[in-house]
Amino acid sequence: MNPVFLSLLVFAAGARANAADAVLMLRPSTGPYEVLKRLELFVENVPSAENPFDPSLIAVDLEVVPPSGEKLVIPGFWGREFERKIEGNREALTPSAPPGWRVRYLPLEPGQHRLEVVARLRGQVVSRGATTLEVEPAHRRGLVRVNPGSRFFRFDDGTPLFLNGLCACWHGSRGTYDYDDWLAAYAKAGMNYIRIWMWPNAFGLEWDRDHRLQYQLDAAWTLDHVLAEAERRGIFVMLCFDYHGMFEVEPDFWKSNNYWPRHPYNAVNGGPCANQDEFFTHPDARALYQKRLRYMVARWSAFPNVLAWEFFNEIDNVYKYLKHDHVIDWHRDMGAYLRSIDPYRHLITSSFTGGSERPDLFALPQMEFAQYHSYNEKYPADMTAQKTAAFWERYRKPFFVSEYGTDWKGWKPDTDPHLRALHQAIWSAAFTGAAGTGMTWWWESIHSQNLYRHWSALAKFLDGTAIAASDMRPVPTTTEGSKVKSWAVATPREALVWVLDPAMNWPDGAMIDNPEPVTGAEVSIEGLEAGEYSVEWWHPLEGRRLLSSEARVEAGRLDLVVPEFSVDIAARVRRR
Repeated sequence: MNPVFLSLLVFAAGARANAADAVLMLRPSTGPYEVLKRLELFVENVPSAENPFDPSLIAVDLEVVPPSGEKLVIPGFWGREFERKIEGNREALTPSAPPGWRVRYLPLEPGQHRLEVVARLRGQVVSRGATTLEVEPAHRRGLVRVNPGSRFFRFDDGTPLFLNGLCACWHGSRGTYDYDDWLAAYAKAGMNYIRIWMWPNAFGLEWDRDHRLQYQLDAAWTLDHVLAEAERRGIFVMLCFDYHGMFEVEPDFWKSNNYWPRHPYNAVNGGPCANQDEFFTHPDARALYQKRLRYMVARWSAFPNVLAWEFFNEIDNVYKYLKHDHVIDWHRDMGAYLRSIDPYRHLITSSFTGGSERPDLFALPQMEFAQYHSYNEKYPADMTAQKTAAFWERYRKPFFVSEYGTDWKGWKPDTDPHLRALHQAIWSAAFTGAAGTGMTWWWESIHSQNLYRHWSALAKFLDGTAIAASDMRPVPTTTEGSKVKSWAVATPREALVWVLDPAMNWPDGAMIDNPEPVTGAEVSIEGLEAGEYSVEWWHPLEGRRLLSSEARVEAGRLDLVVPEFSVDIAARVRRR
């Protein structure tokens, strides 16, 4: 594509600029302008300033009026391109171009878009320019939203979205090459979600002593790469901005995660905070964080696969240094600010540890869905069902278990040799009203052992069903005959049913090598409209259909005879 040139009227120090300075070049990175296709706009002739990361000194904004007439303001950012290579077993990054100003814009509608670029020095406009772009229509689903009044997410076009994924929070020494491998495996397995942390070991912008308003462009570039690769693979990302270790002083179980002595906002490093709690209360610390938020929105909000912004991972892990009320007030205020500057209104959330969920965080209107972290808890399916029901009753917002593991201290295959906890955490969510699977931890071990069959089997089972439809909800089930546990979700005309042999529940059944087949079980479901239904029984570990049958709903009840099975079995029930 040929570059697009803007003719600018540039004003500096009250005098008309030279004609040579009156050109702003916009170069889309690839292809034609299309709806929901990200444009990268390189901005030239911006006045210099002492610190391009400080918007109180220098700010560049793109103001867009789309055909609908509702103006969007997209902040620009200072960035740099890098080249990568593997040296030994470690990624090495080398700058490939000088740093410069750019804007990322995601058109949301076809037609003519009027663009104006504005540069400000210390809040005063010093240059501006205007042009138009013609955006072509394209068939894309849109951004992810909360489906109003529903337990689930949906796209702008109304298509429901159930999250099927895991945590993949940081890379190893191979950097972005790790994500190249992981994301390819996730897409092959039919997965559509990961979670990423921004922290000292990966993707961190501003975490060390000399990083205050000096964002790390190499780390930012690696996140560019991973988000783009995830977008190409159809995988959505919850991006966690910060984690509890940034406030810790003492080394933890892993002899690390104690970064407060190095924190750039710490007063000993020239920052404004005499203690950790002042991160949440000091006006200067809040102003610094808002500037970081502006940079992150400028750089990553135009990625349509950003599912959500997550402020913190498990902030209550360091409550010995913090006051809960200050943390909640901060989330309310920063959530409102983030919403005000994000032109695409990505979802917002945050997280606590599993054992100390407090109702006032997710009750905030700025927190658009709730989440829970579960480690060392018995009976994953029961836990998922109980937490999903409790969080929905409390908040009326989508919910999922966003971290799951049998042990927070490490991957412990010896306690779950048949991976029953892993399987149950993944599968139970689809039948209990959660918005996504239990997002398991220990992703590197999962990848090295190629354990993706649990996700791929679920993806095959859910394909073509009404999962996450606005009228889908958990429905009561009862069992007779053999002792089994069952869960189901349903719309008025469709149900998804999962039946588990409780003898195989983790950890009680973890060591059983050859489970006895279950016979003679019957399950009844409520909530379907009367009529004839087709029933498909599936093998959850293999992701294949076992057999088909027919059934009838009478007096609001569907009775199913469960085929002989081992460990678990699932059914797709649909009105004929």
